[in-house]
Amino acid sequence: MELNKEKILKNYSDIENDIKKYSPYPEKVKILFVTKYFDLEEHQKIVNMGFNYFGENKAQLFRDKIKTIDNPELTWDFIGRLQKNKIKYIIKRVNLIHSIDTISLLEEVNEKACEIGRKVDVLIQVNVSHEESKTGFSVSELSDVFKIKADNVNIRGLMTMAPLTDDENKLRKYFRETFEIKNDINKKYNLNLDELSMGMSNDYREALIEGATIVRIGSKLFE
Repeated sequence: MELNKEKILKNYSDIENDIKKYSPYPEKVKILFVTKYFDLEEHQKIVNMGFNYFGENKAQLFRDKIKTIDNPELTWDFIGRLQKNKIKYIIKRVNLIHSIDTISLLEEVNEKACEIGRKVDVLIQVNVSHEESKTGFSVSELSDVFKIKADNVNIRGLMTMAPLTDDENKLRKYFRETFEIKNDINKKYNLNLDELSMGMSNDYREALIEGATIVRIGSKLFE
């Protein structure tokens, strides 16, 4: 992929302006730079442009980038589907795992975090659209998540992916439902979940309107 610095910086600035325009609380919103497209050399160029908050989809690539281009100024989230046998590749350095989609995965992350003596922030993935092609908890399953004793995991909020559609009303409906689920959980369990990871390059504006605090942006930065 061609890395045009001026284009990337302009597109990033446009998204920042959209955050100010559409979000009810723009000061809370973070742009997560999705870097699954880049090999090590290309990712280093992105770092050199001044970006420092990245989302990786593959555990082995996450591991390789941490070894090669990491520095204390960089923040690394994991946003892909996480296999239990690959938790070891990310557990020491990951800032936030967006994709906890089963109770057994939550328990395994907790166990691995306990082994290294750290507490790991995670998001619970919710399948609000009920699509079979997407993983994540249904609303009815969420109560089981918050009964789990997992002292080395800190649940920060929810993540969702809306269906691929150009219907803005449908998109907003799914994002609004996720926002409301978060609020209901906070009230029911006396929690303070504060993160909503929702919205990607094609639907981040709708997600912002409905309360996203993290938007996961990849291809939009290179248009």
